[in-house]
Amino acid sequence: MDYLIAWLVWGVAMLLVLAGGFWMTRWIRPLWLRDLLRFLAAATLLVPTGAGSFEGVYAPAWIVFLFEALLQTEGDPVPAMMMLTVAWALAIAAVIAAALFRHFRNRSSAT
Repeated sequence: MDYLIAWLVWGVAMLLVLAGGFWMTRWIRPLWLRDLLRFLAAATLLVPTGAGSFEGVYAPAWIVFLFEALLQTEGDPVPAMMMLTVAWALAIAAVIAAALFRHFRNRSSAT
């Protein structure tokens, strides 16, 4: 139960952080750059991964990566970095898809 409560608190806190990030980036005018910053922030903050040697326990991937890379003497940050890499690739693909959608939508409405 404590594990579930911890993830709920983390989720609410990160949604508030992301809402603040959305508000702070509203002035960025190239829409693709604004979307890229927002999607990468969401991917970084919300992606979980296995928490090192603790079987069946998950934690945010960026925290696991930092902990395993910097604080553990025998740590293995590769799984967390792989999760972050996949999340970032998906975020970039979503930004490209959104940019293409906007481009073709504006192009068809202009004619």
